[in-house]
Formats: sequence, C-alpha cells, structure tokens
Amino acid sequence: MEHFTFLFAIFVSILTLSYVISVKFKFPVIPVYIVAGILVSLLFHIHDIHIFETLGVILLLFYIGLEFSIAELQRNFKSIISVGLVDLTFNLIPVFLITRLLGFDPFTAFVLAVILYPSSSAIVSKLLIDLRKLANPEVDTVLAILVFEDIAAAALLAFLVNFSNGAATTTETLGILAKIVLFLLVAVVFVMNAGKLVDFTFQKIGTSTEFVVLFVATLLFLIVEATIGFGLSESIGAFIAGMLFAESNYKEKIESVVIPYRDLFGALFFLTFGLSINLEKFSFSVILPLFVLLSVSFFTKILTGLVSVKFYGLGKRRGLSAGLMLLPRGEFSILVAATTPKLIPFTAIYVLISSILGSIALKESSKILDFFFKKKVKKKSKLTRSQLLGD
Repeated sequence: MEHFTFLFAIFVSILTLSYVISVKFKFPVIPVYIVAGILVSLLFHIHDIHIFETLGVILLLFYIGLEFSIAELQRNFKSIISVGLVDLTFNLIPVFLITRLLGFDPFTAFVLAVILYPSSSAIVSKLLIDLRKLANPEVDTVLAILVFEDIAAAALLAFLVNFSNGAATTTETLGILAKIVLFLLVAVVFVMNAGKLVDFTFQKIGTSTEFVVLFVATLLFLIVEATIGFGLSESIGAFIAGMLFAESNYKEKIESVVIPYRDLFGALFFLTFGLSINLEKFSFSVILPLFVLLSVSFFTKILTGLVSVKFYGLGKRRGLSAGLMLLPRGEFSILVAATTPKLIPFTAIYVLISSILGSIALKESSKILDFFFKKKVKKKSKLTRSQLLGD
C-alpha cells in the first residue's frame, strides 16, 4: 500500500507540472503527459501501472458515450456501418500493401496494418473535450468511425491473439465474430430498455452526489466486465455504459460527477502510456519504414474524413477537419503490437509521433482549414461611383 500511495503521489505531481508547462507554452497537454512518462521511464523502472491505463480508457470512453444517445445511433446506423467500412478499407489495405513493398513478410505486414488502422479513442476523445469541439458537425462522423474501429479492432486483436497461439482456425474465428455480434445485439436491447430503470432508481433513492457516483460506477464496471467476458475491449463496454446514461433525464447530474474522475484518470492514462515506451529497444533501421508508414497512414485518415462526411451531408472543409481528428493512434495500437513483440519499439515511436502531430493538427485545425479553404474575396468594381449610380 505504501508503494502504491507513493507512486500515486509522484504521478499526480508530474501531471500537475506537465499541465502547467502545457498552459505556459500553449501546447496540447496530451503529448506533454506522454513525454513526461517517457522521461520518468528513463530514470525509474516502474511496474503495476496497468490499473491507471485501464481506468483512464474506461472513464474517457464513458464520457464520450454520454454524448452519443441510442436514438442517434438508431438514426445513423447505416451511416456508421458505411463510414466504418470506408475507414477499414482506406486504412487497412493500403498500409498492408505498402508494408509488403517495404519488404515485410505477409503476417508482419498484416499486423502492422492492424496497428496503424485504429485511431486512439482515448486521445481523440480527450482532445475533443479539451478543445471544445464536441459540438462540431463532423464529430458525429468521427464518433461513428471510432465506435466501428473499437469493434473491428477488438475482433482483429482477438484473431491475432489466437493466431499467435497457433489456434486461429476458421471455426474459432467465426466464433469470435459471432460473440461480438451477439454482445452488440444484447447491449443495444439492454440500453434501449434500461434507461427507464435508471430514472426510476434516481427518483426513489435521490440524486445526492455520493449515490450518483456509486450507482453510476456500479453499472459502468458491471457492463465493462460483461464486455471483457465476451472477449471484447473494455472501451466498448464503457462507451455502451455511457450511452445507457445518455438516455437518462439525469444526464447533466451524471456528467457533473464524472468529469473530475475523467480528468484525473485520463491524465494518468497518458502518463502511464509514456512509461510503457522503452526507447532503448528502438533501432535506427526502422526510421525509413516509420517515415513512410506515418505519411501513408496520415494521408489515408485524411482521405477517410473527406469521404466519410459525405454520408452525413457535410462538405470538404468538415471532411478535412474529421480527418485531422482521426490522426492520433494509441491504446489499441499498443495492444495489437503486444501480439508481436518485435514490433513494440516501432509501435511506441509511431504512436508517440502520431499523438504529438495529431494533437497539434487538431489544435491548429482552424488555421489548417483556412489555409486550404480560403474564402474568395469579391473583387471591387472598377466602375466609378457616378457610373454605379447611373449618373
């Protein structure tokens, strides 16, 4: 216990200093948290940090789920499938082909494609919250893509885990997919019918801060545990739990008590992610593949945004904005890399660079959009005032 409290005290002190630095230099705070974690990892070897990572992802995705109601999901179901398939096609296939051209064997090329495919739900959601962009019209498209990516990445991860253990038979792969579909069907039915139960509970017991925290936490972690039991990512369960409470009439009260926990454990997630990066295992031989794949994967995400927003009736400007929101990679990439240990150093550097560049791109998105979509200035008439007046 003493070790845990000492570790926690050190972590929150580093986070506070990192936040002050980010404010002082007007720089996105997420990369600062990650770099702080890397610097700490060079000085100390710290273990037992997984709980911070897990809680950070859960609370960030739960909060995003609160902004995504089931009614909206039903209205946009076809669009979610459509943009999800566009995202999967644009980001998995090109990266696989490029990695093959770079000389990687088919299996390694496929793993790299899966690593570079999903955007970081945790990083993107934190940026959208911090930069106050949740109200932007293209955010619906981005959230739809992130939801689809979480499901697809979970299935791909399960497949790679089975394959690495030599058990990826066709029957077992189909079984994994069947579990995912079954879980989602059960989750949707549950969310559609449990919202009234949540309101009934609050009406009977009250909405004191203590009870709201305990009740929300209970349902949140029960749903997350059910998700893990189905072999899926805890992030999907957290998002579904958020959608459940999004249907409640007490949504604003729930948000007010969740935000402090989201901020604390979200910051801890990015710090511990930096701690997990071991620069000593990085080889200079990966610099060229890193540069090529970083360029390709950024381009394909931008292209994804430009095409996907059309399903929501939005134009090119919003499409480019959506593409910029999708640039950072993170937690899923690291999980996938763990199935192939030789790719972990490459993945760590890629995630760090993409999270930094992606954070900067999203922060400066207004300037980037103005650069590419300059408003046409009307030319002044060369006629004299008397000619215009018909004198």
